[in-house]
Parts: sequence; structure tokens; C-alpha cells
Amino acid sequence: MPFSPNEQLILMNQLPIILIFAVIFLAASTPTSNTAGEKEITWYSMEEAQQLAREHGKKVLVYALAEWCGYCKKMEKEVYPEQDVINTLAKYYYPVRLDIESDREITFNNEVMTESQFALKFRISGTPTFYFLDDQGEMLGAQPGFIPADTFNNLLIYVGSGAFMEVKFDEFMKRKHTDSGSK
Repeated sequence: MPFSPNEQLILMNQLPIILIFAVIFLAASTPTSNTAGEKEITWYSMEEAQQLAREHGKKVLVYALAEWCGYCKKMEKEVYPEQDVINTLAKYYYPVRLDIESDREITFNNEVMTESQFALKFRISGTPTFYFLDDQGEMLGAQPGFIPADTFNNLLIYVGSGAFMEVKFDEFMKRKHTDSGSK
């Protein structure tokens, strides 16, 4: 049923107001993608993470897990939701989730293999294990086991910022605490 001329005029006068509210609503509900405001961790495929790492000079964090792993579930419940961890990962890394028992194919350094073959290649037997790769896919280091959020975030900063090339982790932590205590 068509609108009367009077109803059309009222609707036309209200249209700019409706559009303004629609734009405000969409802007408020659209997630942003900046390193300081991520709401959750963005996980990448291995191939995608390596490509982006090369393009942007970031590192790749490989989170090796198993479905049955209790400490992996604890990492996902207690550590990964922490905003500091989310922000640090977004700043320095392209993170990858890798199931050490999966037959899902991945491409690592242009070589096709399954996730379980990757785990065998890098001798991952315990979970969780965290592998740090540079932007060229070279192994920087690994850390096995559950890591509490504060320590994990500091480890991410330590490797991500390149501090691992200059000082040992305990020295990095001492400096960090000295610097934060002097402010």
C-alpha cells in the first residue's frame, strides 16, 4: 500500500535523522582492528601467518596443543582472554594454533605437511608448547608448559621486542621491574 503524499513528506523529512542513527549504530557495532583494542586473539593458518610475518616484520607464535590437554584448556581459559596478552600478541606476532595429533594439512616454509608431522619435525611431545619463529620461518626458541598470564605476556614481549638477543629473560625481568618501580 503506497504512502500518501503527506506521509511521504514526513518520511522524507525524517530520512536524514534515520540515516544518522543507522550510521552511528553501525560505527558503534563494527569491531576495530588495532593492536591496542583487540577483543580476542586472531588465529591464523601457518601459511597466512608466515606470509604476513614476512610482509610486516613480525614473528609467528606457534601454540602447539592437543584436544585432551588440560593445561591447554587452562591457557585458553585463564591466559588467552587477558587483554595484555591479546594486545601483545597483536603487536608482535601472528599466532597459529597447531594440534599435534591432527592430520590437517599446513604449509610451513613452503613445505606441505600435517600438523602432527610438524610436531614430529620439531619434536613436540608435550603440550602446551610455544614455538617462536622469526619473519623468515626460522626457529627462535620454544617454551613448553602452562605459563601464567603475567609471565606469558612478559615472555611474549621479551621475544617479540627482540630483547632475547641482548639479555637473558631473568635480566629482562629485573630491568622491567626496576623500570616500572622508578616511574
